[in-house]
This record gives sequence, C-alpha cells and structure tokens, in this order.
Amino acid sequence: MDIGVIGLGSVGLFIASQLSKRHRVTGYVRRTEQQNEIVRQGILLDDHKYEIDVKIISELKMHDLLIICVKQTQMDSLLPYIQNLDSTHILFIQNGLGHVEKVNGLNHVLFFGVCQHGVTKINDYQIRLNGLGQIRIGSDQGSKSAEIIQQQLDDESFPVYYDQDIFSTIQEKLVVNSVINPLTALFEIPNGEILKNSYLKSMAKQLTSEAAKAFSLNEERCWELVHTVAENTQENYSSMLVDLQQHRLTEIDYINGYIVKHSKHDVLLQHFMYQCIKAKEMNRLQRS
Repeated sequence: MDIGVIGLGSVGLFIASQLSKRHRVTGYVRRTEQQNEIVRQGILLDDHKYEIDVKIISELKMHDLLIICVKQTQMDSLLPYIQNLDSTHILFIQNGLGHVEKVNGLNHVLFFGVCQHGVTKINDYQIRLNGLGQIRIGSDQGSKSAEIIQQQLDDESFPVYYDQDIFSTIQEKLVVNSVINPLTALFEIPNGEILKNSYLKSMAKQLTSEAAKAFSLNEERCWELVHTVAENTQENYSSMLVDLQQHRLTEIDYINGYIVKHSKHDVLLQHFMYQCIKAKEMNRLQRS
C-alpha cells in the first residue's frame, strides 16, 4: 500500500518505520528541521535504520491510507488539509477522544485505533522501544473495511488487530492516560513512581475509579491496566510531563478535561487534576 503518516512524534516515527518494511511510506511533518533530519539520518530505532519519504504537511497528497498520529492540540490546524483531499481511508491513532467528534463530518472512510507499544522519542529522527505491544483498530462505519485494512497492515513483527469494540478500548486507554499523565506531570516523576509512593497510588486508584465510572467500564480491569502500564514504563516520562518541561500545550483538555466534560458522575479528583495541570501549563507558557 501507499501510506501517509501524519505526525512523526514517537508513535508516528515507530509506525512509519515498521510499515516501511512492506509498504511505501511518506511521513508528513510541520517543521523543515525535522524533515531534513529524517532525510539525512533516516528513522533510527535501536540499532536499525528505516528510510521513508518525508514532506511538509502543506504538501499532503492522496494515499491509499492516511494514518493520523498528531497530538489532539494539532487537530484543528490539520483538518483543513484533510478536508481538501478526495475521499480516502483515514486511521486515527491518538490519545483521548476529542478527535472522534471533530472528524465525524469528514467525507472519508474513517478508522480509529490505539497504539499499545511503549515508545520514547529521543530526537526528531530517533526513537527507543521500551516494550512491545500491539496496534488495535476498528470502525463505527462497518467491520469489513476495517478488517481489510487490518489484514494489510498486520505483520509478524508488527501485529495489528481488528477490534470490534474499538471505542471501549480507546476509553480504557483514556482512563490509563487520565491517571498516569497528570500525576507524573504534576509531581515531575517517571511513570513507575505512582506505584511506589503510597499517597500517589491512592490518588491513582481514585482517579481510575472516577474515570471508569464515567465510561461505565470495569474498575478492576481499568486499575489492572493502569498498574501494568505504569510498571512496564516505570522509567519513562509521560508525554504530558515532557510537554510541560518543553513549554508546550498539553493534551489535558482531551484527557481529564474530556472526562470532566462528559461524565454524568462526580469526578472531583479528575477535575482537580485538570485544574492543576492547566495552572501549571499556563505558568510555563507565560514564562516561555
């Protein structure tokens, strides 16, 4: 397939590198600095180098499949480029759920997915794989197209699975992110610390409970997921913490903010975490 990957952060770089082994891949970025680095260096994953085409987003063209890996904060600026394309297949692999509402009006065949690999971005062209996982994709527009795409992407070294209940899977990941991201960003700690500190662990359990109730998910399963992710990525720093450290907007509005906005239950700690990160975000941005 001819595949375009929009957004070459940690997840985008990883997906582009793995798909380049069997498909023609073009990556789209916003900055010419990143474009030039990838052209010169390729994508470096551990000891392996992968070559892809790299273009600026304004050069976006038709592909058999577009995979969207940008942060939620970049969706509004990206949508005009996508809307100008003729109908094509688009797969969204992003944190949170805000994008689902924003793309409903697009005249394309839409798929949604989650990335469960542990990937860390070292620089504009280099990533580190901390733990193997899988990609899960699905659609609310019928299963046949999603299954066909899944079969074309799936590979023994890069497993992609069809998920008939993909939105529950996305909600579960949102629960995990609503716990690990704000706690680690607020206290400026690696992910594993929330399990080692009894006070943080207590807050993590309450955040999990509130988020699970908001989506009518099983609390015990959600806590197991939080525990597993925190343990498997214990040395990692969350993307929300990195965003704050680099004086960038976080995705808090699309994670905890989404839960606060849509929950029919009391989510007091979720709301408190949202306010804490927004305050810290404002403070950092004002100093930049």
